[in-house]
Amino acid sequence: MPNELSHPYRIPEVTVQSDWVEVVSDVARRVVGSESFWVSCYKKGAVSVHGSVKVLNVSDDPSSVEFIGKDGVDVEKIDNYSFYLSCNAMELSRVIIKGAKSTLKNIHETKMITAMDISPGGRLFVTGDNKGILKVGDTSDGSVRRELLGHVLDISTCRFFPSGQVILSGSGDFQLRIWSALDGSNPVTLKGHIKGVTDTAIIDRGRNILSASRDGTIKLWDCGSSSTLSTMGHYESSVDKISLGTFIHDLPYTRNSDYQLDSREVATQDKIVVGALGSGAVIGIDLRSKKEIFSADSYRNVSLCSCAYSPNRNLIIAGSSQGVIELFDIRDLSKNLSTFQRNEAAVNDLLFIEGSSDFLVAQGDGSAYRISGISITQATHEYIGFDIDPVCSIRAIDNGREVYAAGRDGCLRNY
Repeated sequence: MPNELSHPYRIPEVTVQSDWVEVVSDVARRVVGSESFWVSCYKKGAVSVHGSVKVLNVSDDPSSVEFIGKDGVDVEKIDNYSFYLSCNAMELSRVIIKGAKSTLKNIHETKMITAMDISPGGRLFVTGDNKGILKVGDTSDGSVRRELLGHVLDISTCRFFPSGQVILSGSGDFQLRIWSALDGSNPVTLKGHIKGVTDTAIIDRGRNILSASRDGTIKLWDCGSSSTLSTMGHYESSVDKISLGTFIHDLPYTRNSDYQLDSREVATQDKIVVGALGSGAVIGIDLRSKKEIFSADSYRNVSLCSCAYSPNRNLIIAGSSQGVIELFDIRDLSKNLSTFQRNEAAVNDLLFIEGSSDFLVAQGDGSAYRISGISITQATHEYIGFDIDPVCSIRAIDNGREVYAAGRDGCLRNY
């Protein structure tokens, strides 16, 4: 079963020819009468299936092309950018295969994206690269509006504030910077970490923010005074990712109601920050008391690369450097709900879809996919296009109706 702890439950993975949408386009535009693209299905301990999909032109209408699965795979077309895939040998049923509806290329001269975010509403993107440069642009056509210069090492994190007009970035140069997305100015630079910044979170509208670092700490900042309000954690290992959410009152933890907040704190009293540590622990800190209130070890204490918290569903997920993903109920972390793995590639990013228990996964082997529910046997959606280049960041817009992913190949893809 998925919650077997002696070994993670192995779920199958699907790989599809990365340019399959272009194959469909060639047939739809009658460049060729028919063409095929490959599909492979894998699962440890099972014989791999290497099938193909034949694309046929059946009329002058570009939307009327047909898909025919061959050599062990069954398909059902949804549209020219997506189809259902089933594979009986792998016990895969109706996985939705998604091709990118748009691919924004060459945003950075280095052709590498190390961090990405999408503004509320989806109109703007911000990407960072391994040279410390940030770009702000339009998701509609990829045009770059602003180049943000100031960091001197790789960008590890970038986020839009809820207004969509301000950006927070963190870098290997130990610094955090706050930028105007409107004019590119950098009115605030936050210094205090003694190793590289790994992740950030924005509290409420952004008067306070959080940052995590390889120095083993999580810092609470006041943006107005550019000062540190609190330094939490002090772990011996790095804090590689953090996720912010509301405090769950069903937690087996008694809060100190007498704790006095700093007058500059806004909306911290009802928050928890969840952290993924390089030591292999997932931890939770009460932002009112600034104290750790829970901790759980990952499978075999393998270093964690990512985490996400869904307070509405009482769920935490954590992903490791060896591709293991664990799902916990925050009310009882002594046992996990599910432990599964597709392969050994690092889990670089995790994100809950708002309003559901579904979550998105980005891995170091170029895969991006969606998982639904707790009883996990397969991915529900596969987002194709990265080939074998690691995916660093994944984001959802409109409750998951649109998904953006970016990574080392330098492309930002919209599904």
